[in-house]
Amino acid sequence: MTDRFKGTGLLGRRELIIGGLAAGTVGALARPAIAQGAASPDRPNLDKARSETLTVWHGDQEEDVVNFLAKFTAATGVQTKQLRLLPGAALPRLQAELRANRSDADVYLCSDAGLMDQLRAQGHLLRYESPEYAAYPKEFVSDPVGYWATYYVYFGAMMYSPKFVEEATAPKTWMDLLDPQWAGQIGFQNSSAGSQYNQWYLLREVVPADYWTRLAAQKPRGYASSTQIVNDIHGGKLKIGGKVNHFQYVKAMRQGLPAKAVFPPEGTPTGNAAVGIISATKRPDAAKVFMDYILSKEGQLAFNTIQGSPSARADVKVQDVPSMSELKVLIAKDFADYQSSKRHAEFTALWNKVLGV
Repeated sequence: MTDRFKGTGLLGRRELIIGGLAAGTVGALARPAIAQGAASPDRPNLDKARSETLTVWHGDQEEDVVNFLAKFTAATGVQTKQLRLLPGAALPRLQAELRANRSDADVYLCSDAGLMDQLRAQGHLLRYESPEYAAYPKEFVSDPVGYWATYYVYFGAMMYSPKFVEEATAPKTWMDLLDPQWAGQIGFQNSSAGSQYNQWYLLREVVPADYWTRLAAQKPRGYASSTQIVNDIHGGKLKIGGKVNHFQYVKAMRQGLPAKAVFPPEGTPTGNAAVGIISATKRPDAAKVFMDYILSKEGQLAFNTIQGSPSARADVKVQDVPSMSELKVLIAKDFADYQSSKRHAEFTALWNKVLGV
């Protein structure tokens, strides 16, 4: 158990320097301030937290989350259980459970910060100003501060295996995916994935208006997860990952598997995954301890090293992972539009047509 979480009773206080942040952004997403209730000033009671079993909902790689939660328990003594649900499935279920006053979820990790902010606006997130927020630029936390923060940043790159696709003929730009040679051989995640929404939303700014109709004609294949896409790429069943979270490339590289990531010159869609406490949590102490840990330098290095993703903290550098300054990134700028239900509905309808659903 780390020194920070030794002992019993209240966790040690640290000066909070996050007050007074002006209207923040999510990865430079501009949004208006929305009046909210007062933040909870209470620091978690570690003894009480250790008597609770925290329930974590997430849409990440299950093995990665299990490994991270083991580190969390080793560091804090707090037991956990986890449930993997992509945002498109998690949000309707969570909202239905909250209406019925029977949700068991304590903490939610969501790959779509826009959907997380909807939960904030609906009053479904507990405001807790962890001392760790001080280490995060305002573009990576909620406005007002204290409802959610970024636990990893993701790049939506293309990917292929040089074992099955020659580098000379591999796609280099987003428009190259329209080449007839890739018909039936491009994989994307389905409309439940927050990172897939992120890619579609941001590519709208750099591709022609008829791009999606032409892409649909290529008969791309839909997958529930990027892991499934990567498995088919390595197995020769799929030539191109049209959108693969970059950490999948890092994992392949670490395993010595042949893989190439493509960051097109038009730009790489980039987003941030957010973590927050469900307002109806029955285990607030354990939930606050979790927020303190996952947002800490120790927790960020642990999670992002396991996954192979960059951290929003400037003091955390993960081996083999590029930073945003090294790439041409596409980041949403109109947060109100990005997180709107209307825009998400537009995406779902269009994307189901692209995938032939």
